Formats: sequence, C-alpha cells, structure tokens
Amino acid sequence: MEHAVIQSDLKKQEINPQPSLEKYLALLNKDIKKILTSESLQTASCPVTGEREARESFRKMNMQYEVSQFFGNIYLSPRPAMDLLKKFYLESEARKFWLTEIWPQTKDVREKKIILPQLEWSQGIISQYFNEKKPILAEFLPIHWGYYLIARNVWPKAEYLLIDSLFDPEIAGKDVSALDLKDNIKSNTLDAVFLFEALDRSPDPSGVLKKVANALKPGGLCFITCLLSSGFEVQVLGPESEVFSPPERINILSFEGMNALIKQSNLFEILEFSTPGVLDIPNVINQLDQLNVPAFFHYIFKQRQDMELINSFQNFLQQNLLGTFGRLVLKK
Repeated sequence: MEHAVIQSDLKKQEINPQPSLEKYLALLNKDIKKILTSESLQTASCPVTGEREARESFRKMNMQYEVSQFFGNIYLSPRPAMDLLKKFYLESEARKFWLTEIWPQTKDVREKKIILPQLEWSQGIISQYFNEKKPILAEFLPIHWGYYLIARNVWPKAEYLLIDSLFDPEIAGKDVSALDLKDNIKSNTLDAVFLFEALDRSPDPSGVLKKVANALKPGGLCFITCLLSSGFEVQVLGPESEVFSPPERINILSFEGMNALIKQSNLFEILEFSTPGVLDIPNVINQLDQLNVPAFFHYIFKQRQDMELINSFQNFLQQNLLGTFGRLVLKK
C-alpha cells in the first residue's frame, strides 16, 4: 500500500472567507433546527463495527457526535436518513448561500489548489491501469459541480456522471445543463468512481461502497477523499475542531476505522492510503491560545518561530499517516 507526501500553499481563509463563513454557519444553525428536527432523526451505531456504546459524546449545532470505543470513529447519532439528507441539501438556505456566494468567491482557488490537483492525481493512476480513451467516470454524492467542470478539461472525451447529487441543478444552470444526473447506475459499467468526502456525508458509508463496487467494471478504481478522526488536528483540538459541521460531516472515521470499513466489505484492494493534508498545523495554531493544549505545541509552533521545524512536522504527519485529510485509491 503506497502513500504520498505533497506540498501545497493552500490557506484556510482562501476557501472559507471569514465573514461569509460566519453567515453560512448562522444559516446552517437555522436550517438544522427547521429541517432536521429531533423526531425526524434516527439513532445510529458505529458505521464500521456496529457498536452502540460510545467512549464519549459532544454536541455541535445541537446535533450529537459519538466517539466509538474500538476505533475512535466519530459519527452523528441520531442522524438523518438519505431521503431527509437530500431534502436538507435541496432546501437548506445555508447550502444555497454556499453555492451562490461562497463558491463564486472561492471558485478559482478551489479549482487551482484542491480540485485540479485531486483530478490530476486520479488521472495519473487511471492512466496506469487503463488505456481507455473514453473512460466512463462517476462522482457519487457530489454537493457542487466543480469537479465535473474541471474533469471535462482533464478527460475531454470521457463520460462523467453525477450519482445521487446533493445540490439543486437549477442553481448550477448552464454549467450542468448537458449532464445526465442519475440516482442509479448499471452494474459493471464504470471505469472509475470519485468519492470526494462522500463517505463523510453518507448515512450509510458501507452501502455506498457496495453500490460503487457494483457499478465498477472488474479492475475499476475508486478514489476517496475524507477526513480522519485520527488526524493531528482532531486529536489536538477535539470537539473544538471546525471539521465537525453537521450534517455534512456525518462520519469522521479514524485511519484504522477507514481501513476496517474497506476490508470488511471484501470488495476492494487498497492501492494507496495517504494523509496529504496541509491545514492541520495552521488550524491548531489558530486555536492554541484559546484551548488547553500541551505546552509543547506552543513551544514548537510559536516560541521557536522556525518555519523549517513546522514544515518538518508537517512532513512527519504525512509520512506517518497522521493528517486529518485522507485520500485513498481502491481497486475492485
């Protein structure tokens, strides 16, 4: 199983401008109270082991996260079922604000520093396994159309499908007017599937993997990006980490939990598991003075004032799979 170390100058404020982010979160709070009422939610167990007893729990935006005993997976319980989740994404004022305000503000940076690098990573691996000049690709549970737009340039002859999309195509307008949005896909038809944080937002990640495996041709590839509860930021900041944003973050599995989820499906071989995130350290530094974290981190991140040290620590996290952002390549 391979893993990669990357360099990026991505900064959080470039993709989440503070005034817009604050408005988004305020709208999100209102949407949760309006749409995700307590009586509409379902109690859940750990999405990997099925265990119901949690080691601890905490609340975000009046929704509860549980931390599983065995792998330290973090998951919403109670949570919305898929139908309610789709309703939320289509009716949420916060999501409309994100698509019509935050996306246009941050589109160029997201395309340059997030979307294009991820698709080029995927393209490099796909080219190693397929000589297909017109691959059939699909993105499952997308919450915007950004990857689709860039994919048309990366694979100009490919067919690129959006499966179970979680956005209103009328907002996208002409950008996706030619796209055939689907809820289902025939068996053994896809060359590659993209799950860009889709397992994080799915009420049933195991079911998503089964659906993907059924849709892929034998030897087909699945590309996953996700957040990891075993990552440095979550381990240091705990519930104060801003990665906990319901209902988009329904599951934040640990490194061990994600491995177990894939292996217990018995459907895929893991070709790559990397944690090439670059925001762990900046996010921790941003909250150092507000939280009771070990003095050691104050020393290495602030007192030493040594960028080589910080960069070395960032490389250490990536090399040892300790980042909060993960990416995987699976082969059916």
